[in-house]
This record gives sequence, C-alpha cells and structure tokens, in this order.
Amino acid sequence: MTPRFYERGQGGLPDRWIEMVRQTLTLLGPKVLAGRMVREYVERLYTPAAHAHRAMEPQVARELAGWKARVRSAWPSVTVDHVETSVTTATAELGTTLGLRVRVGLGDLSPEDVDVQALSGRVDEEDRITDALTLPLKPVGGPDAEGRWVYEGPLSLDRTGPFGYTVRILPAHRLLASGAELGLVAVPSEEAVEAAGVLMR
Repeated sequence: MTPRFYERGQGGLPDRWIEMVRQTLTLLGPKVLAGRMVREYVERLYTPAAHAHRAMEPQVARELAGWKARVRSAWPSVTVDHVETSVTTATAELGTTLGLRVRVGLGDLSPEDVDVQALSGRVDEEDRITDALTLPLKPVGGPDAEGRWVYEGPLSLDRTGPFGYTVRILPAHRLLASGAELGLVAVPSEEAVEAAGVLMR
C-alpha cells in the first residue's frame, strides 16, 4: 500500500492511493463515523462512570475498593470448565434457538460478583466472531459438590452463514463503569468447548 502513496499521476496526486481510501471509506464509513463512536463511548462508559461517581460516598468507595481487592485476589480460580449446546448436528435452521449450558468455577467468589456471558455472531475467514451480540447467562441452582456453578441461556441463531459463539466471565459490580474496568476476564480453553460453532443454512 505504501508505494501507491508515492505513485503520482499527471496531476501530481497519488490517484491509486486516493481510490483505495475512497473504497475503504465506502465499505467501512458507517462503522467508523465519529458520531457513532462518541455515542457508544457516552452510552457504554461515560454515563455509567458518571452515575458511579455520584454514588461514591466515602463508605461506598471503601466498600468498592475492598471488593476490587477481593476479586483480584480470587480471580485466578475463576474458570470456564465446560460449554455445550443442545445442537446435535453441524447445521441448523435460521431462527433456531439453542440451549447453552456452561459449567464454571468461581473460587471464593459468588454469582453476584461476576457476569457470565455468551458472545455470538457471524464467523469470518479467520474464525473470529464479528459484530458479536452479548447474552447474559443465569445460574441454575447452587454450586455442585465440587463448588462448580451451572449457567444457562438461550442462543438464537438469527443470521445465515458460518455462526460461532464463545463464553466469558467478567467482574460485576453496580459501581463499575464497565465489566472490563478491572482488566480481568476468564474464557474457556479449547478442551472446555463441546461445539465451537454452528453452520447456518
């Protein structure tokens, strides 16, 4: 791509470079508009942070700091042990809803301290999920004899083509601006996932 910038046409402009930029903006423009970016920052980060700040009295701040320390200390024991769906074939019909079942270890934490989420969407050529939708999963009953929890939720197959999903665990507290604020996440190992994706028809 660099040589295109230095190749000048008759008018002294990098015509091939300009054409490449035009095509890129045509394809990606709606995804990189500044207005959309600012709106998402406001909705997902700034507004929650502002609400949390207004609620931050000294006692509440101490409570949150203690919770963060406890979560950081316990996080190495947070695991996604097993992921399975009710799908029995390699393909499924558009509009099908699968049952997603996840077995997790929370160590010294409780379900109130975490969000267990499913992320699903179309899969690209490099097996990456694009335009992911996030679905919260809910605990079913209490911990088993090994201290593991089972989470479940519906997974809607609403797109055609290669479709994939994964699961993650994030810290959760009412005063966090985002689940990513602490920089902690737990994801399944390859061995923990029974089916990595479903091919839609």
